[in-house]
Amino acid sequence: MKRKKFYAVLLLALAVILISCGNSGGAVNTDSESESAGTPQETEAATEEIIQAVLPEADYGGYEFVVISRNDDWHHYPLHSRDIIAESETGEPINDAVYRRNSVVEEMYNIKISMIGLPETTGEGEMGPNNALSRAVRAGDYLYDLVMVHEINGGTTAQQGFFYNWFAVPVIDFEMPWWCRGATDGLSVENKLFLALSDFSVSSNDHCYTVLFNKQKQSDFQVENLYELVKTNQWTFDKMYDVIKDVAIDLNGDGAMNDQDFYGLIAGGGQLNFFTAGDNYVTKKDQNNRPYIDMPTERMITTFEKAFRIINSPDTYSYASWIDERIVPMFSNNQSLLMTTQVGIIQQLRDMDVDFGVLPYPKLDSSQEKYLNYVDGHAQLMGIPINAPDLERTGAIIEALSYYAYLYQVPAYYEVNLKTKHARDEESAEMLNYIFDGRVFDFGYVYDNWIIAFKFGDLINEKNENFISTIERNLPSAERNLDRILAAYDEIIS
Repeated sequence: MKRKKFYAVLLLALAVILISCGNSGGAVNTDSESESAGTPQETEAATEEIIQAVLPEADYGGYEFVVISRNDDWHHYPLHSRDIIAESETGEPINDAVYRRNSVVEEMYNIKISMIGLPETTGEGEMGPNNALSRAVRAGDYLYDLVMVHEINGGTTAQQGFFYNWFAVPVIDFEMPWWCRGATDGLSVENKLFLALSDFSVSSNDHCYTVLFNKQKQSDFQVENLYELVKTNQWTFDKMYDVIKDVAIDLNGDGAMNDQDFYGLIAGGGQLNFFTAGDNYVTKKDQNNRPYIDMPTERMITTFEKAFRIINSPDTYSYASWIDERIVPMFSNNQSLLMTTQVGIIQQLRDMDVDFGVLPYPKLDSSQEKYLNYVDGHAQLMGIPINAPDLERTGAIIEALSYYAYLYQVPAYYEVNLKTKHARDEESAEMLNYIFDGRVFDFGYVYDNWIIAFKFGDLINEKNENFISTIERNLPSAERNLDRILAAYDEIIS
């Protein structure tokens, strides 16, 4: 079969080089010239070629390529179906990028791309696509070409043998920047990978954690330049504590601190992210790419103690969940200096009168190499049904969709939707580079079955300081669970 080369251009590559999570390095240029990258049509006029996708030439005779996913009926900002389907161009950048991506691939391969969206608030909830796949496979039916699954629930389905091994799929090239290297490395076992992530699902970026700060309050409290702290590796747990310390104010004078008052920090969920931000992992990998549990460690203990002090400070108002509806109104009402939340929540702040800035979570200490964050389990991962009849076709279509998402969808998400529409300054755009460059996919988090991975955040929310004893008490169960998962992986042949 012939293969055809497709080329990306320099300006597009500069726009997406860090958000495509297989890459690492410093922040991209965020000056006004890089902002002017514009539409894909404009950037295609550039002539310098820097990367290529190698895709087979084929005519699939009007084949309907079906993606099954959760729809967007639960959270406050669209996530899942927005990545997959767009019925027409509307002028909204991400919608139009998805429409263009799909149109190009449909014409290239003579196919039709369609989506089955299952509601999360009714029926089988977050397990809808997983259960639909398992029923189809057991019945011998091939109904879906690509299954988009909840990150953690996807681990359950993977170990049951319902997904094909991505490493055995023709055409797919995991060395290309539209594939997330963090997910590929973190979720594989030896030479098997059942859950993957490409720029086709750019909404995974929405589920990264971030720290927002109120610029007016920063000035009022004479807080030092937070951007410079990040750039100089001085944005640490201790520094965050120093910034929020002693700034809480009883605004209504009732003698009780509640959601009507002012705080140094609104912890809008994401307490578990301090674990990852401190460069800790539930599992690490041995020389054979097999995960093993790496808890507890001295670094984890220090991380827990410092995160506990931040979240349970009298200057912090803490919510356990990032979807709590009280979080955004409090920050919008200028009731805190800082707020932890998810990147996707930034969209809800577009009407906030006071300017705000975006930061990564702090490092445990200044010697830590990168600012790190885990991708919340609600994010989508990609799986190929084990009974896929034509892997060449499946691989070609997915690689093409991922490639054109890299070309069109990522710049729309990153350059337009965040940098110029929601984030309020050039420095925030640069901070997003740090956030997306530090995405972590911990095998232990995805496959833990809620035994040990969530204890860090749970204990902090419960004001329970018994981290070591809690981990040690649950460690035998966690190790048995991991042994069972690895045994299941060993039995799967694909």
